[in-house]
Amino acid sequence: MSVRRATIGLLIAVFLLPYAPVSAAPVPFPDMQHTWYRYREAAQYLKDKDILSGYPDGNFQPKETINRAELLKIVFKGRSDVVPVSRRCFSDVNPDEWYAPYVCAAKNRGIVDGYRDGTFRAGEAVNFAEAIKIVLNAYGHEISETTGADWYKPYTQELQKLQILPQHSYVPWAPLTRERAADLLWRVLRYEDERVISRLSPGCGKAPSVPPSSVEVNGLRRDFLLTIPSRYVSHDPAPLLIAFHGRTNSNAQVRSYMRLDREATESIIAYPAAIKNDNGTYSWADPGNKAYEIRDIAFFDAIVEKLASDYCIDMDRISVVGHSLGAWMANTVACVRGGAVMASGTVGGDTVKTTCAGPAAAMIIHNPKDNLAPFSGAELVRKLRSETNFCSWETKNTGPAELNCVRHTECASGNDILWCPHTIDTDERGKFYPHTWPKSAGGLIAEFLESIK
Repeated sequence: MSVRRATIGLLIAVFLLPYAPVSAAPVPFPDMQHTWYRYREAAQYLKDKDILSGYPDGNFQPKETINRAELLKIVFKGRSDVVPVSRRCFSDVNPDEWYAPYVCAAKNRGIVDGYRDGTFRAGEAVNFAEAIKIVLNAYGHEISETTGADWYKPYTQELQKLQILPQHSYVPWAPLTRERAADLLWRVLRYEDERVISRLSPGCGKAPSVPPSSVEVNGLRRDFLLTIPSRYVSHDPAPLLIAFHGRTNSNAQVRSYMRLDREATESIIAYPAAIKNDNGTYSWADPGNKAYEIRDIAFFDAIVEKLASDYCIDMDRISVVGHSLGAWMANTVACVRGGAVMASGTVGGDTVKTTCAGPAAAMIIHNPKDNLAPFSGAELVRKLRSETNFCSWETKNTGPAELNCVRHTECASGNDILWCPHTIDTDERGKFYPHTWPKSAGGLIAEFLESIK
């Protein structure tokens, strides 16, 4: 696909526009404070319908895996068609157990099968593929299952076709967490009962009279620059890019040299401003932050939530871009918000080392001679994201040639990793600067993001 060039859309300067506070999504359980706001919305929706409940201590444990019995409970509470049982439907399902009515209802309707030894194994964790099969079967979708290792593909393809859940947002054989289970059921219920397409944001059909330029995060006003495509139509969902600047350059400066406004012409693009330190540099995190509570993960969330409420955002096509410290931030967001963020494109940065919440495609551009951002940091990003995306370590040459890119093969669900150890050692003025943002990077990142299905 060739990189398109078009007229730059509406450019919005932060100092010209008023402060626009954002209302945070509900926190249905105390331990969901740092959870992606759409998962909080899903949990609140299910809680309001008495489908979801927490543990005795009031918490939800959103990052813990959900087991077979728990999943069937929330699925059938959504269906409201279970009856008490008086005898075992599986050898290890006692009729007195809380989950027995849900398990037996699922068996009677042909939704679940036991193991060859006649057991159900209620406490075993469920993966995405198994959960998708259970949910679709529970709601009467007739799927012709295939045999072999790819048995699940007709089910995942059905969710993709109905625009309920994109295939790139999960790995079929990965364990399903409680927050992702809530999100899956929320998406299906809203589609089945209300014909709501989850990828369409609440802002579809709206046209704000004054575009936003700031949000409130933990009581502080946080600013951003905003680009709206010249061809934006309020009822057509647009991809969203969040582009992070580095330690020494402002968001206005990176907006200029990244060239995303000219290259990603179909996307709404936000350029957040980091908090300025006393020495004139910028920071995206406080010292001692844990991976899940990095200060400006909340800033990212707030920007997405605000723009999604004001514009028609394709919520399944949210990506992050960054350079230098901004690359660290983008890579970290793509990991911590994996599954919600579709992809990242970064130059000259590393990442927080943590377990990623889900997959996200990545284009990693870094010069081995970079003396400001160690090359080992980019190698860490490559390793972490390749493992999360279940990529083979085998690679094949791919474009663009000027960045020496190779593509990891056999990445799960199309979440490709492009590894680009480029050798561009000078900036646009001819000065030796291997930490530079290559002139072609913005267009090539935009092309990579557009290629993701």
